Amino acid sequence: MDSNKKIPLNKSDILYHLIKGWRVIAVSTLVGLIAGVALIGVGYIRGEVTKEYRITSSVAIVALNQNNQFTSRSDNPYKSDVEIARDITETSLYIFKSEKNMQDVIDKLSLKNVKAATLSNNLSLKRYEDTEVIEMTLMWRSEREGLEIMKNIIEVSDKSLINTLKIGRVSLINEPKASFIVGENIGISTWIYAAVVGLALGILLALLRFILATTVINSSDLEEIFGLDLLGNIPMDEDFAKKKKIENDDLPIRDDIISVTHMLMNRMERANIHRVYVTSTKHDEGRTLLLANIAFHMSELGKKVLLIDCDIKNPQLGALFKKQLKYEQTLNALYRGDSDKVDAVLHVNGCLDLLPVILEKNPDNFNDAMLHSIESVSEGYDFVLIDAAPIGLEAGVLRLNEITDAALFVVRCDFATVESIKKALLRISKSGAPVIGGIFNASSSWKDAFVRTQKHMEKLDPTMALERRAKKKEKKNKKKATKKKKFGEIDESSEE
Repeated sequence: MDSNKKIPLNKSDILYHLIKGWRVIAVSTLVGLIAGVALIGVGYIRGEVTKEYRITSSVAIVALNQNNQFTSRSDNPYKSDVEIARDITETSLYIFKSEKNMQDVIDKLSLKNVKAATLSNNLSLKRYEDTEVIEMTLMWRSEREGLEIMKNIIEVSDKSLINTLKIGRVSLINEPKASFIVGENIGISTWIYAAVVGLALGILLALLRFILATTVINSSDLEEIFGLDLLGNIPMDEDFAKKKKIENDDLPIRDDIISVTHMLMNRMERANIHRVYVTSTKHDEGRTLLLANIAFHMSELGKKVLLIDCDIKNPQLGALFKKQLKYEQTLNALYRGDSDKVDAVLHVNGCLDLLPVILEKNPDNFNDAMLHSIESVSEGYDFVLIDAAPIGLEAGVLRLNEITDAALFVVRCDFATVESIKKALLRISKSGAPVIGGIFNASSSWKDAFVRTQKHMEKLDPTMALERRAKKKEKKNKKKATKKKKFGEIDESSEE
């Protein structure tokens, strides 16, 4: 394996990642579009109406009660009165901009086509250096109306504080004043530019994942980059991947898996390899389901096969064949001496046996007793296939080298990064174990990605599926009509 060799970037890879990242691209484009529309709105207000004013004022919160007396019951505030005023200032900010406050102002001034939320959004409040002083700013379309609104906000807020907190009055510091703001003229094409920028950003984000965390999406890279002998390329099949149980009467016949089975058998027989463990870089690469199907097809060819589950912390193999597992028929019971090698092994069919493992609260790591049990129970079989944990996550898997002849490596398309695959294979290489080959699982192309994307969007909007079928039927009818015309077919009226 050439650790410095990089995966070449080609057009199909780019197209694949663009289709796969359609959500990111769509959201980014939509955000750009919304930003563009917002800029047009701002441009219309500032450019077309060309009237916008900034109304400013400042007030102080004073710790007076309903009788206009300080809490200290004196004519002048004590230190405690100032502290109380500061304590209620933060709450006052909320009351100032509350929906009720804003609606009271609107009702008092009989403002038309103005909502409380709009008034609240145009009002900015800022506390001055954690004191009881509040700086107020209102952005409004009219100077006169804006000044009236600001004055009434102060008056209404003064009453609201007493009614809600039973203490606190608003003392005016600076009278409301207005300043004119020069507007901008933003063209109608702004939304197009913003949407294009959003689209470009989405495309960049979709490709950034491929650039920063490159994954393998072509089976040829297993041989060219990692030096693995490719035993098979298993295309993506969602129904197959979701399969939870393997039964003799409904096991699907897949030529690609049968082909891998024959190649693996031939290679093991030529190299006189008896026991092989199957590993991967990460979980969810389809290793267990593939191995179970390979073992089943081997047994169908008359080979006596033993399947052993050694993914102790994430056992999945047993569940593919049995709904419920008895402790006595597991690797756990065998290596602890609770079962012998005859009773521990499950018989699946004529030539296939299974030694599963069950998940325990505190699972044991690989130890000598466990390895000895695996070695003793595997006698008398043509092939022993061991489902191991991902080598990229569990270094203890390498202990299987002591009782096996080789490793088989599974790589799922567009899943683990190139660097993590290299590290996993390097671990196996340094341990001295030969790798009999690699299987490229759930392979996909940009066309497959397009189909999956289309199906996903049709699930979100069922009308899309109906429209697609209608267009397909219309296209088929047009093609049929063109074909008839081309070959000079005549209708019944002409024959008459």
